[in-house]
Amino acid sequence: MHAALTARRIASPAKTAPPVMTAHGGLGIDAVLAHVACLAPESPAARQRLVVAAEACARMVAARQRLTLALDVQHGIERLVQLAGGRERARCLRPPEREALRPHQGEARERVAQAMVEWRDAGQCFTRATHLLPTQLSHDVTQAPALNLAERRALMQAYVRGGSLAQAGDFDEALGRYAAAHRRCEDAADLALIARAARQKAESDLRIGQSSLLSVANAWLAELAGVDAMLVAEARRGAVHGALRVLSGDILHRVSGE
Repeated sequence: MHAALTARRIASPAKTAPPVMTAHGGLGIDAVLAHVACLAPESPAARQRLVVAAEACARMVAARQRLTLALDVQHGIERLVQLAGGRERARCLRPPEREALRPHQGEARERVAQAMVEWRDAGQCFTRATHLLPTQLSHDVTQAPALNLAERRALMQAYVRGGSLAQAGDFDEALGRYAAAHRRCEDAADLALIARAARQKAESDLRIGQSSLLSVANAWLAELAGVDAMLVAEARRGAVHGALRVLSGDILHRVSGE
């Protein structure tokens, strides 16, 4: 997943995009959006194109995180199965317990397969929206953090300075969607923390002989589900965050000032 990045020239269906030079670490989201803005800066659809690109960036970041998470859990459960086999051979474990881990092993593999499909689809969506390859988006990029009050005020002020009456409804709607997405993100984060604490307790109990490998596997899968839901919620909030920046004129203002 951490493929080396190189300079590439990406051809747009409508025109030839300017060459984009990517450093070893890849492009940040602002750099990606600046590239998209330069493709057709005078187009009436420029803002909508940037909104779609911001959503594609958020989806790509989440897809990478979700795939990494699923792979980590799959590897962990594979180790539990191996440990169960070793203890069984040493006559320290009843044979049925190793077999009881097989459904967990299968579920983990299925979650990886699903994450792979989403990773592939997110990459294709990213390329369509940006005319860049997914590997050109830096692997150091994370979702935008929650907007604080000062940042919200700055976006609203930017919108008032550069917005139009025709976009007022879109901006107001995006503010409402952001508030809802932020609430869902906080709820998902709370549930993920509960699942993480339960997993940590199961692992601790296993070390002192008060838990089983099956309990740990259950806790890992529960945490996977919780953290995965949190990553999805963060991606949705990040997408709306990007839309707010575009609709406020922040992105286009930055590009025009370069």
